[in-house]
Amino acid sequence: MPLLKRLATLLCLLAVLAVAGCSSVTLAYQQLPLLAGLWADNYLDLDSAQRTQLKAQLQAWQAWHRREELPQWQALLRQAHAAMDDGVTQDELLALERGARASAERSLQHAAPLAAPLLAGLKPEQWQRLQRKMDEKTAEWRDKQTGKGGPAERGKRYVSNLERWLGDLDHAPRKEARSDAEGWHFDLAAMAQGRATRQARTVESLRAWSRQDLAGGTALMMQNLLPLPAEQAYREQIIASLLKLLNGLSAEQREAVRKHWADWGAELKTLQAG
Repeated sequence: MPLLKRLATLLCLLAVLAVAGCSSVTLAYQQLPLLAGLWADNYLDLDSAQRTQLKAQLQAWQAWHRREELPQWQALLRQAHAAMDDGVTQDELLALERGARASAERSLQHAAPLAAPLLAGLKPEQWQRLQRKMDEKTAEWRDKQTGKGGPAERGKRYVSNLERWLGDLDHAPRKEARSDAEGWHFDLAAMAQGRATRQARTVESLRAWSRQDLAGGTALMMQNLLPLPAEQAYREQIIASLLKLLNGLSAEQREAVRKHWADWGAELKTLQAG
């Protein structure tokens, strides 16, 4: 999970739909098995039999998720709506985060037994490819974060994530959010270490699943959703900026956010029924 994607869990579990980069929840959700399969193939270079196996597993997981977790997503959206009514507090943001993590944990617990047979059959060169691809992504991330362009990149990503969850922002809050992110203190060494730790945990958790240590692998995955001590100061900057932005929205902008979430809610109900 990219580091900045963690801020999305402060709003709602719809973070997972970011993989589609799409404003339509329905389209993004329907494409999740395909996109997840393409991602796995890119990182593991699956053979034909493995692709077929993965497709069946992803479809089974989504059928469960549609039935069991979409109602939980709708509850999180209602919780977010309620938080907007009288000013958002840090406790409310953290409660949304806890709800998102709980849904993520249930989803991983259900995914583990489905993924284990495929992972158990991976060849050594496929595990090596996974490590190599993750290292390449880390190198790309470091390149974007270093030098004069680093603050601008963080500002761009922050605003992009905000508008994915809140809808289009007016010029003033968009400008303020970008300025906030560009001004955050960013400890590259600490953040790089955090990314390396999560990368190692991800590989270790997948290997645990491959050995049928489903609970152990899931626990490692869940650790990746928690900030490391060295990242806490950066996290606090994000939370402070979010609170300032959300509580500084005009009545018109708050209504636009509510409509954005209401549209999501309507799509989720349709997906659940389908």
